[in-house]
Amino acid sequence: MINIFRQNFRGKVTLFAGFTLLFLHTSIWAETSLEKIFISADHMRLNIESGYSVYTGQVKVSQGELLLTGDKITVEKGKDEIERITVWGTPARYNHVTEKGESVEAQSEHMVYTASQNKLVMTINASLKQPDHQVSSNKIIYDTLKKIVIAGERNINSDNEKPDEKERVNITLTPKKQDQPAKPSPTKESQTEK
Repeated sequence: MINIFRQNFRGKVTLFAGFTLLFLHTSIWAETSLEKIFISADHMRLNIESGYSVYTGQVKVSQGELLLTGDKITVEKGKDEIERITVWGTPARYNHVTEKGESVEAQSEHMVYTASQNKLVMTINASLKQPDHQVSSNKIIYDTLKKIVIAGERNINSDNEKPDEKERVNITLTPKKQDQPAKPSPTKESQTEK
């Protein structure tokens, strides 16, 4: 009985140690790479040898001011770091607060983050919202380091050589708020009435 307990305990410790080592030296997001990564899911499967893991059931991945949620998330390990995170959801969501305190919100049904390229590719009902603009398209590519957004695909309908209407990119630009005009100072008449 004690041997069964020891084997079971060692297995859990090995799983935990392997899982911890997988995330120890990550650089998922340049701004928060030194912070711990927390993952919450209904179910997890980890291949310690390859570093490939699958999380299902209301999955949440958080690191500092970043939150990634979805129905299913897979994590692929590179040499010593996480190389790719793939998220499926209805929708999958990406929320991040930048060093400047600006909120970046994205959602789509499928997301792939490639760490070596600092690239988040969102497909199927994708949208990306930042303080001064919002973009929606069937496909959005977001460079998280350079803050570059590319939206849409160059699909040409062969019949009439015009872009397919379903592939339109919609952008909303929000002007920055201007300073409020200064309130006029009270006149002598209004002061004497009081």
